[in-house]
Amino acid sequence: NDHTVNGYWKLIPASQVHEGSKIIDSVWSMQRKRDIKTRQVKKYKARLNIHGVQQEYGVHYIETYSPVVNWFSVRTILLQVILKEWKMRQIDFVLAYPQAPIPFDNYMRLPKGVRTKGGSKDTHVLKLIKNMYGGKNSGLVWNKYLNKGLVNIWFE
Repeated sequence: NDHTVNGYWKLIPASQVHEGSKIIDSVWSMQRKRDIKTRQVKKYKARLNIHGVQQEYGVHYIETYSPVVNWFSVRTILLQVILKEWKMRQIDFVLAYPQAPIPFDNYMRLPKGVRTKGGSKDTHVLKLIKNMYGGKNSGLVWNKYLNKGLVNIWFE
């Protein structure tokens, strides 16, 4: 329900999919969150992903590179924070990837276990509006969105 409420996709009839577009499957990623001390399962989590293996170059994405952090750089910055007695904060982006709009039209089949009021798995698909976990270019799309947001608030 969060995906629909947050505008991650739009349910459309399969007949509205552009000719030549490939409809990609969806995949559920399941996790068990455990208590650190007792190792007892505290809760179960599920995340809906796009099946990135089915994406085609030039149709669903053009590039996939996304920069990654160098841990030496992180340690150097943390050392500077300590030595100069700066204040530091940590930021956690909840569901980071799905916040970024996607640059291509991507269509995904309805996932197993999802019921809709507007259509069935046979007649309708999801037109993705926002980025999804599992895509070949998901990291790149999120990185560009984050960079644009940081530049807008004067980080360069």
